[in-house]
Amino acid sequence: MIKKTVIFAFLIFALSYSSTYAQSALRPTFAGVYQSGLVGQVGIGTDIEKKHFGELRFGANDVLESRFGIEGHFNRNIHQSDWFNFHAGLMLGYYFYDEVRFGIPLGFTIKPIENHRNFAILMEATPNVFTLSSYFNLRANLGIRYTFRGRE
Repeated sequence: MIKKTVIFAFLIFALSYSSTYAQSALRPTFAGVYQSGLVGQVGIGTDIEKKHFGELRFGANDVLESRFGIEGHFNRNIHQSDWFNFHAGLMLGYYFYDEVRFGIPLGFTIKPIENHRNFAILMEATPNVFTLSSYFNLRANLGIRYTFRGRE
C-alpha cells in the first residue's frame, strides 16, 4: 500500500512541478484521445505550445481484460514551428496490478489545419520498461489533441 501511495504522490508532484515550470496553472489546456494497438488512452495536460509541458493519461480500455493505469508525461519541446512540435520527455506510469512503467516518449504534434491550430495530431513512440516483470517494449501512439484556449 505504501508503494502505491508513494507512486501516486510522485505523479501528482511531477505534474504540478511541470505545470509550474511550464508557466501554466494546474488547469488543463488540452485534451487528447490516443490509440495504441488494442489499448486506448485519454489525457489532459498543460499548454503544448510552452517549452515544457505535462500530461496525465488514463487507460481507456473497454473490451480487453486489461487493468486500469495512469501515466504522467513530462515533456520538453525540442523543435517548435507553426505546423508541428517535436518533443521528448519522461513517462512514469502505474497500473493497478502492481506494475510500474517508465519510459522516454518521443513524439510529433502536427497541426495540419492552418486556420485552426488548436486541433493537432499526435504521433508518439515510447520505449518503456515494465519494472516488476523486467521486460522492455516499444509503444506507438496515434491520436488527436485539442487545445481549449487560444494561442498567446
